[in-house]
Amino acid sequence: MDIRLRPVTVEDAEALAHVLVSAQESAFRGIVPDQCLMFTEAESAANWRRFFTQEGLPASDFMIVSESSLGEVIGYTWGGVNEDGSGEVRQLSVLPDYQGRGIGRQLVCHVAQRLADRGIHRMTVNVMRVNPNRAFYERLGATFLSEHPYDWDGVPFSECTYLWADTHILLDRPASP
Repeated sequence: MDIRLRPVTVEDAEALAHVLVSAQESAFRGIVPDQCLMFTEAESAANWRRFFTQEGLPASDFMIVSESSLGEVIGYTWGGVNEDGSGEVRQLSVLPDYQGRGIGRQLVCHVAQRLADRGIHRMTVNVMRVNPNRAFYERLGATFLSEHPYDWDGVPFSECTYLWADTHILLDRPASP
């Protein structure tokens, strides 16, 4: 599959919303209370547009979309630098029909490369404990670091932090899915 990565623009708001809502619905339906999944694509798109036009990404952050050969946004990632100087995958979502094809791996590796370009080789990601896809990060070499409370629309959950102490293991992976 031919995949193209490019920076996110405000015009991607609807596509980001579609990817995020579809991925959450697929991963969490039947696992979390329905109230956690009541967020619509229209609400999400409005939030993305507002975010990009009013707040914008912090200077240390970046967002990348993954597009199919037909120009359809099929995934995205948001990476950045934390206050302690380490890197973080802040968000990662891939449309359910495209999961398992290496797109998520390609996006994580891209975040690691962007951070490495800044001299950062330590990276974390936070993943809800109930997320059935969290083993994905372990397969990419991340190790469990800690667990902490997470509130999702008033529902308490646990969130796990995974760590790549040295992202060179990601940089040595093939770039294409």
